[in-house]
Amino acid sequence: MNVLVYNGPGASPDSVKHTLVSLRRLLEPFYAVSTVNAKILKTEPWAGKTSAVVFPGGADLPYTKECASVMPQIKKFVSKQGGSFIGFCAGGYFATDRVEFALRDPQLEVVGTRDLKFFPGVGRGPAFHGFKYNSEAGARAANLKIPNGEEFKTYYNGGCVFADAEKFDNVEVLARYSEPLDVPFSQNGEGLGAAVVLCHVGKGKALLTGPHPEYVPILLQKMHDRDYNSSVADVLMEHETSRLKFMKDMLTKLGLHCNNDFAERTAPSLTPLLVVSPNKTQLLGELEKNLAESDAVVENDVTILKGETDTFRIYRGFDRYGVASRELLDREPDEVVKTIILSSAEEPNAPPGLTPNFDTEKYFQHLNPSTSVGSLLMYGEIITSSSALLNNNKKLLSLFPATSTLHVGTIQVSGRGRGGNVWINPKGVSASTACVNLPLKSPTTGRPISIVFVQYLAMLAYCKAILGYASGFEDLPVKIKWPNDLYAMKPDYYRSKNTKLTGKGMEGSKVPLSELEPAYAKISGLLVNTNFINNQYSLLLGCGLNVSHDGPTTSLNSWVKILNQERESSHMPLLPEVEVEKLQALYMNNLDLLIKEFINYGVDRMLPEYYKLWLHTDQIVTLTDHQNIRAQLVGITKDYGLLIAKELASGSNTQFTGNVYHLQPDGNTFDIFKGLISKKVI
Repeated sequence: MNVLVYNGPGASPDSVKHTLVSLRRLLEPFYAVSTVNAKILKTEPWAGKTSAVVFPGGADLPYTKECASVMPQIKKFVSKQGGSFIGFCAGGYFATDRVEFALRDPQLEVVGTRDLKFFPGVGRGPAFHGFKYNSEAGARAANLKIPNGEEFKTYYNGGCVFADAEKFDNVEVLARYSEPLDVPFSQNGEGLGAAVVLCHVGKGKALLTGPHPEYVPILLQKMHDRDYNSSVADVLMEHETSRLKFMKDMLTKLGLHCNNDFAERTAPSLTPLLVVSPNKTQLLGELEKNLAESDAVVENDVTILKGETDTFRIYRGFDRYGVASRELLDREPDEVVKTIILSSAEEPNAPPGLTPNFDTEKYFQHLNPSTSVGSLLMYGEIITSSSALLNNNKKLLSLFPATSTLHVGTIQVSGRGRGGNVWINPKGVSASTACVNLPLKSPTTGRPISIVFVQYLAMLAYCKAILGYASGFEDLPVKIKWPNDLYAMKPDYYRSKNTKLTGKGMEGSKVPLSELEPAYAKISGLLVNTNFINNQYSLLLGCGLNVSHDGPTTSLNSWVKILNQERESSHMPLLPEVEVEKLQALYMNNLDLLIKEFINYGVDRMLPEYYKLWLHTDQIVTLTDHQNIRAQLVGITKDYGLLIAKELASGSNTQFTGNVYHLQPDGNTFDIFKGLISKKVI
């Protein structure tokens, strides 16, 4: 299930960051925490796949304007469908019946009713004087008291008090300000003002806060605001355990399932990036040559390269690992200078002790000697983002030999998706980015290369690698969802049908078209970044695949266990667990062959294989921008890779009108077939 964090007009970037970090720390792997905007909330069918919608801190007025059209959907999601709403600070104001902010202050005053009305009273603030927009001048460590009498401090900057919270039957106060407030909070002026409330709204609940219990002190310590008081973060650090416990308790009261190891879940330090190419040592020589001819400088036997967004310190030989690793220890992952170690002729593979989660020697044992893609491996145990690191530093990317590099990481702390979403990619999700170069024209046919098809080739290659991993793997129920996502059958669906898959191959994973949505869940997605370097296309194919991490969907190794239960009952040999090293090598082998075939012969040979593995054969879609006509998918165009849909006659699933449409996706979407842009061609 999803937890969706609003990130649009009104949302403070800092608040979004703190909200994502805290919620992911507490809720993953049980929920996928990602960002959305008002357009997605308005146009996508998100409610059925979502547990909570979150509005972070920022400014409440832009929320009311930007999200006016989606208010009815949010209210229905909570009150009718049993969903949850979370509002931090500005998000808390946003969900009240009425806002009274900085009354009689000509520069700050905001007064008016609000539409959501999850809290049926007034959100009045700032609870403490001193607030300034886009400033830390009014920030403080506010003392909160919870019902059991315990107290702790949390970050506060401009939030409200929920006035007269006690008089509403549907409101439970989870925390109160234990200090004198600068605004009235009750009719009789007695007691303590409500800082955090849980509102019961129809079938659902709304959790609203005035302060910021989601704020992470260690991130506050890195602020550069001239009004920032560093002592605030120092005080909050002393209460970090209490803050996390309170966050878990209030999310649990909301009905969300939190993980039990949240106290240990912090962004880990990065590790050095290790570059090896034991099968093609000439590639390392070429990289060294390119590095020597670049504008990099050498200081004390360390090459320093300044990329567009990152600086890299490049060492030679794995005996330098200790030095390179210490430079990264306890440093902010997105800000620290990155370290790279190039292997030596004496030690062509990374020592296993440096890479406990990825055996580089095993990877190259399964990589075909003729394979070009992935023949130079850059591996890191803990990395920022395999895709963003290379895409944001073209100077570094241009140094690697063409169509040679695969960047792999075991844990990503700044993984990125198609909609700009950022997440922590945990162990068990294989994160990789393959660097592929393509000519402008085919040397065989002379025709221009249509790079849009590379996303299809990559996902087809991954699918073939999985199904061909070992004998019996052809029974794994994995399919391609157009254009470049990989889906697996949901174990719950499989069990509900009481079916067997062993020995059925692709036929076993077929389900009725009407049941695609409940039957399949995403286990992998592809992000393609396209650049033009050295007079050729340079593409970065970033992919994250659930190999053994089930949250929040399923994984390949879970399906290996399920199929082994079938095989054991039939006295058949058991399937081996999927090893990341072998799978990545098989992916590269298949991708290399498909890329070469594509360059020389186009898409004619590739498309039939893609159709065999996709979910959409004969699928019927509704074209909302053409009077909701119904059309059947019949294939993909060979020029721009668009879906081809033939219009169905009214009331029929088999008769056609003769009209044909070409379809493309409308940006980032949860359900690709709910947001298609169609163009009539016949």
